[in-house]
Amino acid sequence: RMGNKGSKGGAGVTYDPSGKSIHVVLLGDSTLDNKGYVKEGKCVTDHLRDLLNQGDVKGRNKVTLLAQDGSVLSSLVQKQIPKIPRGATHIVVSSGGNNALKYLSVLKSNSTDVHDALLKLREVQRKFSKEYLAMLNAVTQLKLPTLLCLQYAPKVEHFAQFKAKQEAMEAALSLFIDCMIKEITPRHLPILDFRTVMKDQEDWANPIEPSSSGGSKIAAAIAQVLSEHNFKRASPASCFYTAS
Repeated sequence: RMGNKGSKGGAGVTYDPSGKSIHVVLLGDSTLDNKGYVKEGKCVTDHLRDLLNQGDVKGRNKVTLLAQDGSVLSSLVQKQIPKIPRGATHIVVSSGGNNALKYLSVLKSNSTDVHDALLKLREVQRKFSKEYLAMLNAVTQLKLPTLLCLQYAPKVEHFAQFKAKQEAMEAALSLFIDCMIKEITPRHLPILDFRTVMKDQEDWANPIEPSSSGGSKIAAAIAQVLSEHNFKRASPASCFYTAS
């Protein structure tokens, strides 16, 4: 759990005790690339750039957005990772949501009983895990300090495409989150749970993408982990971060 200062937008945080600048690269989908959904206010990238440079009039800390709306896990491997600029110091990944959405048709499939339904869900987990693992392997090969973010649940009360109840969507999401955690923890990488960040109705611009308000909270949570986590020390286990 992050300290209380995280709820204040990362005020007063220090990113490197030595005073060196950092260059954060964002990989993933519209969770981080939400500019197209923000009519007024700032997107995640702008919020994060402001937070990282609080108190630094020179704005030496950089944020590069490579995340792209609509991207799936394979997009990170094929399109985003090759574009990471030289000099990048930290990687932030939020991906897998679009992969999960393509599997949600299983919610409408018929099952003979609960046991049969669980077997179908388990098969979906296997497919998703394989995709997530391929992405994770590619990211860790970079050997850069990396933060992995867990997906928040979409707000689907009016999402006619899936005709699913919010409770069903949240239950389904937990299956994918379990896959992510299972693949991340053996690598002892820090994890940030966006389910604890996106909590208020105004945090969504639509049923999936974050608004400027949601983007502000996402950026503050990322900035806080960058401040609190010791990326230089080998960790015996993954550190799990939630919003204050």
